[in-house]
Amino acid sequence: MKRLLYPALLPVLLAVIALQTACIKHRQLVNFDMGPAFDSLPSSFQHPTLRIQYDDLLAITVLSQVADPKATAPFQAAASPGAAAAGGTAEPTYLVDVHGCVNIPMAGRVRVVGLTTQEARDTITKHIEPYLKNPIVNVKLANFRFSVLGEVNKAGTYTVGYEHVTILEALSMAGDVAKYGNRENILVIRQIDGQRQYGRVNLHRRDVFQSPFFYIQQGDIIYVEPLKAKVGDTADAATKYLQWALPIVSALGLLVTLVTATK
Repeated sequence: MKRLLYPALLPVLLAVIALQTACIKHRQLVNFDMGPAFDSLPSSFQHPTLRIQYDDLLAITVLSQVADPKATAPFQAAASPGAAAAGGTAEPTYLVDVHGCVNIPMAGRVRVVGLTTQEARDTITKHIEPYLKNPIVNVKLANFRFSVLGEVNKAGTYTVGYEHVTILEALSMAGDVAKYGNRENILVIRQIDGQRQYGRVNLHRRDVFQSPFFYIQQGDIIYVEPLKAKVGDTADAATKYLQWALPIVSALGLLVTLVTATK
């Protein structure tokens, strides 16, 4: 009888293995559950230095301490319709051209690529001072964009009108990590000065806030890879069928074996 039971037990074993691999443990869905306690981590932080790149869209406003609208009128260029449509700013915008410059009315072309927005503000102010007394210049990035791919609920490219975005905010905009997303090994692809950088972020770690990739930068690509247990809603039809078929086949095999053994 034992010899007859062995073939019947094989499908049962396969079914158990299939069901086990389909399970997602609670820990895989939880963030910040590894590493030192929060109260032992550094509480201070510093925003990364964001530098202007080619094809960036800058929102530049020029005002004057002298209450004369005619004096600042030449600097109030029309806002870019594309920036407003993308959820950006409705302020006057200037594209950083292939030479790394913006074309400011009266002041001409001003090179800003590689500068921070504060440095660009000071540089543009110097170029405007011969034409406007006591100018007040504000510069900010109008098209900060990044892409989120893989196991998230709303993959896509996102554009915001501010400069400091964390990876948690980026994932939130993408609908959070999906249930079959791997939170331990999120890939961040970054391009700086023509060179690509690759970083990994583990959302289980409490010290993720100290990661150099916690704050994302202009043009970052965030990829969430799938867990090995990805089945169910995201599985194909064959996998779903196999998940139900194995227990049925196992039960039938065991029944046939028991009936045969009793004869």
